[in-house]
Amino acid sequence: MSHALPTIAVLGAGPIGLESALYGRFLGYEVQVYEREEVGHHISQWGHVHWFTPFGMNHSPLSAAAIEAQDPDRKLPGDEEQLTGGEYVDQFLRPLARTDLLAPSIHPQMEVVSIGRVDSSKADFGGQGQRDESPFRLLLRDKQGQESVAEADVVIDATGVYGQHRNLGRSGLPAVGEQAVADAINYRIPQISNGGLSKYAGRHTLVVGGGYSAATSICALAELAEREPDTRITWVVRHPRGETGPMRCVPEDPLKHRAALSATANKWVGCGEMIKYFPGKSVEAVYHKDKQTPFEVVLEGRDGEKDVARIGCDFILGHTGFRPDCSIFEELQVQLCHVTEGPIRLASHLLNTRGSDCLSQTMPATDRLQTSEPDFYIAGIKSYGRDPTFLLSIGLEQIRQIFALISGNPALNIYQSIKSNFS
Repeated sequence: MSHALPTIAVLGAGPIGLESALYGRFLGYEVQVYEREEVGHHISQWGHVHWFTPFGMNHSPLSAAAIEAQDPDRKLPGDEEQLTGGEYVDQFLRPLARTDLLAPSIHPQMEVVSIGRVDSSKADFGGQGQRDESPFRLLLRDKQGQESVAEADVVIDATGVYGQHRNLGRSGLPAVGEQAVADAINYRIPQISNGGLSKYAGRHTLVVGGGYSAATSICALAELAEREPDTRITWVVRHPRGETGPMRCVPEDPLKHRAALSATANKWVGCGEMIKYFPGKSVEAVYHKDKQTPFEVVLEGRDGEKDVARIGCDFILGHTGFRPDCSIFEELQVQLCHVTEGPIRLASHLLNTRGSDCLSQTMPATDRLQTSEPDFYIAGIKSYGRDPTFLLSIGLEQIRQIFALISGNPALNIYQSIKSNFS
């Protein structure tokens, strides 16, 4: 690279993408942010759901200072407030995107289709020149289908995982018939009721998954069933029933919203016949029947027992998690973990230090964020691949580490400098 500051392309305009761009712009780098949809699009898709973590864990002193400098009269939420996804986007992400440092750099509705090197293909190695001597080449496509090309010296992929759902079937494979009816299955967290007439009222909903997304939908459906007694709920969980119920309760959980959600979901399962609960079962097949009963779902047991149950239902909520889309950088030399699909160096740290709770995780050494492709970084939840323990506060620390690598200054820490100035 030349002695001039490198140009940076940031992929994704969620909280990690915007924070990466802000950090770079504050340091004087030329930064361009490419977002396939709009600012905060993935978070807006679960806009009715509360964060587990308080607002203080989900923003940095740098972003707060940028918003305050832009609009001194704007009051950010308190550090202890538990925002919904929609409130977070409206009250924080969009004001941040409108700041003078960021606004000119953000390109909404601009998808990055693929990334390569200008003068090196995936198969080119050191004998044909150092890869970092060739800038990245980005193929872009707007909403009208028009394509163009951009270049950058550094790329930070912060596109997340929310666009790629995992499957309902056993071993993570699609259930028989699932792909044919996938468009009719909701793999997101729907808003069950907003006070008006709910389409789920008086109908039968099958929920698949044993995590917090499933618990969120189960609790909302159970509350609806209290008001609309004809509402029926079935919950299918791959793991066997735990001592407390479907959800593991963290002892003395400091995240009060998470603790309440787990306890409430377990309580609903224990309340008689309101919820039919199938622990230790997987979806074997999904069949489309007719308009009167749209789906028939076949369950199997963990021991391979077939046709444990056949369930007719109106809706299927597939809360089985998400995975990264790695096709965007398949023309780069990025080595991925065969377990998580995250970058191998970080994945190794996560697998070797896996604890009982996401709050107990420790930050890896800075060089763990380097990928096998020079100057290409994966940040945010996508850096964890299929590992569900990511916290936004971890992502903010990743950004500090990435820019320490980009700048070549291990001591660089804007966050600490801002805290010192305000203390």
